[in-house]
Amino acid sequence: MEIMEDQFCFVDSFTYSLDTQRRIAIPSCWRKKDGETVFYLLPAKENIVQLIPKETFYEQVIRKAQKMSLADARQLRDLALCASRAQSCVCDKQGRIQISQKLLDHGGFKDKIVLAGAFWHIQLWTPERWDALNSGENSDFFDVMQRINEMPDPQGGR
Repeated sequence: MEIMEDQFCFVDSFTYSLDTQRRIAIPSCWRKKDGETVFYLLPAKENIVQLIPKETFYEQVIRKAQKMSLADARQLRDLALCASRAQSCVCDKQGRIQISQKLLDHGGFKDKIVLAGAFWHIQLWTPERWDALNSGENSDFFDVMQRINEMPDPQGGR
């Protein structure tokens, strides 16, 4: 994936309350200044919900999914399984998105959600799980940075 200068880079974390209509605010620094801000929500392992900008979702998911064969029964099931669990959402005028009940259940969300920047996408966590991740042995930032640095460059360099 080629990184474009105008693409979002999601850093920092924010904790927001979930309202009675299952809406949560997206930080203004993570929204487009002009035009609609569109995201896709997908369940992930460990009760995480991923929030992926439309442009990144098309590049990282849709483009690869289009290579799957419509003649292969397993690949057809895989496409339906993934797409049926995803949700598209557009930020309203107040910068909020509405989250489906099935994704709220997947994440175990009650009244608050932590939005954690994960560079090219956003992860939604419960405050309790986020706090646990950031305490003790699990918070070894330098080991994580080393693993990122050791990832091979897609263009063949380092």
